[in-house]
Amino acid sequence: MKDSELIQKVHSGNKEAVGIIIEQYYADIYRFCLYMVQTNEDAYDIAQETFLKFIKYGTSYKHHNLKGYLLTIARNICFNYFRDKKEKAKAVEWEEIDKIPSHKDMLTEAENAIYLRNLLKELSQDIREVIILRIYEEMKFKDIAKIMGCSVSTAKSRFRLGIDRMKKLMENEYER
Repeated sequence: MKDSELIQKVHSGNKEAVGIIIEQYYADIYRFCLYMVQTNEDAYDIAQETFLKFIKYGTSYKHHNLKGYLLTIARNICFNYFRDKKEKAKAVEWEEIDKIPSHKDMLTEAENAIYLRNLLKELSQDIREVIILRIYEEMKFKDIAKIMGCSVSTAKSRFRLGIDRMKKLMENEYER
């Protein structure tokens, strides 16, 4: 079912349509939140809050990009999280690494994910957000610009700066 059809059902009070929207977009919203806040528990809470806000205000939704709208809600909640906490995301705790199965491929995948998270933490919030939206959410620059409230060229510039910064960090790490 298309997003526009689901939204029409939400507007008419169909609670099943809300459930379908949550099923369809929960993983994307959670993943975005996880990359933004860097902790599973907080990402889970923010994803939940995103859908609660959508349920509360969903009848007033009139946009064309439902995923973008949900990501905008999640982004705003992440900003509130950072403002309330007044601290950056924490590094992955060693306890979480111990829980990873010992299978070599899974361990390598986990190491890569941790390495990437640490690289992302080195970027400014705006640049990190553009990279997450572009690479992980596979969004177009025009949609990213709309979500972030900037021009398309600014979104592209932030993306390029972020990729360049990550390359430089990796090169510095390799030279050690």
